[in-house]
Amino acid sequence: MNRIYLSVLTILLSIHTHAQPITLGKTDTVYSKTLGEPRRIHIYLPSGYGDTWFYPRRYPVLYLLDGDTHFASVCSMIQLLSEARGPLDFPELIIVAIPNTDRVRDLTPTRPTRQPRMDSAALSRTGGGEKFLSFISNELMPHIDSIYRTAPYKIFMGHSLGGLTVVNAFLHHTALFNAYIATDPSMTWDDQKLLRQAKDILQENKFSGRSLFLAIANNTPPGLDTIAIRSDSNNEFARHMSSIFSLRNTLAAAYPQPPYPFKPFSGQPPIPENLPPAGPAPFRFSWKYYPECDHGSLPLPAEYDALRFTFNYYSLPFPFPEFFQPTWTQDSLLTTHFKVISRYMGYKVLPPETLVNNMGYNLMGSRQFDRAAYYFQLNIENYPNSFNVYDSMGDLLAAEQQKDSAIKCYQKALTLREEPGTRQKMEKLSR
Repeated sequence: MNRIYLSVLTILLSIHTHAQPITLGKTDTVYSKTLGEPRRIHIYLPSGYGDTWFYPRRYPVLYLLDGDTHFASVCSMIQLLSEARGPLDFPELIIVAIPNTDRVRDLTPTRPTRQPRMDSAALSRTGGGEKFLSFISNELMPHIDSIYRTAPYKIFMGHSLGGLTVVNAFLHHTALFNAYIATDPSMTWDDQKLLRQAKDILQENKFSGRSLFLAIANNTPPGLDTIAIRSDSNNEFARHMSSIFSLRNTLAAAYPQPPYPFKPFSGQPPIPENLPPAGPAPFRFSWKYYPECDHGSLPLPAEYDALRFTFNYYSLPFPFPEFFQPTWTQDSLLTTHFKVISRYMGYKVLPPETLVNNMGYNLMGSRQFDRAAYYFQLNIENYPNSFNVYDSMGDLLAAEQQKDSAIKCYQKALTLREEPGTRQKMEKLSR
């Protein structure tokens, strides 16, 4: 395939040139035997999901509670973070949003004997949280994994009672997700039963490789502040805030010194040699209080901060201007950084084929053939079943007048996919 050498900006943004329809996602239905009902789900796929030129990629999955309410805003955040800023800042994600059918049933882990503002009829419907998590684990996740190209990294996000469900999963089903995001969770539920359980569970040291972001809204009643609410046991809003701060304190006491100063907007990746020599990455916990947001307005800013925190090891401020200079000697920077990413995500994460391919072509365009060969070879090692990686190496060898080797690369590409442009290049060299 004849190519026009790409600009640095194009590499950074990894823009797809194919026309894409403007759609937010699609709706599917899964029948749950566990819950005894059909469940709608909303699915968001990255814009490059349907790309047919490069080898098909797999994507981490974000499972989102209160799906009807939060789907549009979270999709927009993910799209902005992962596509507008480029492939070295934030990973592309699949989003699976779960709308409610009976919210108070599914998002409460226990059935209390009494609960403020709930009558006996409403209380009788509560406590289905464990069945709901069973639906997610045993029915929804296998369904998503069977249809979509998912990676073994899962995020769980919820607000209010959804946040309570996230905390319950974090404490009692820790291995179900890799990252947990709870915004203003309803920790007063059932006389703070989950909060009381947390104090013992957090001592079990079972959270390696997991992360938790806790967001707290400003629900202080008139005349009280975040100190005074701790002594006001009569006000419902004061108890709500106090219980979340108590969870924060319990977490901070159990894990007082995280391995890095994880801040949502640090922009600096961890140093590889500071990682543990083997095994999963350490547990990461961060929290934030939002004095300008009440319970209802919290999700938008908190979800954005939480996503940045969850993947704050991902961003690589790559020095592209220096990279294209012939004096550049740090071509291993990309692979080293993705080793860091792999440790935190718990599986081997590879540099995107598109990005590495564009780097190789730009170096080839400036006649830095040896360095271009390094990146094309990196793609061959990482994506041996992609026809493109052999087609690209063939282009480099042809530019270097190594016709026989170029023909072999084109032949290898054609065994993986019959592409007219590749065949034309091979036949031209053969003549």
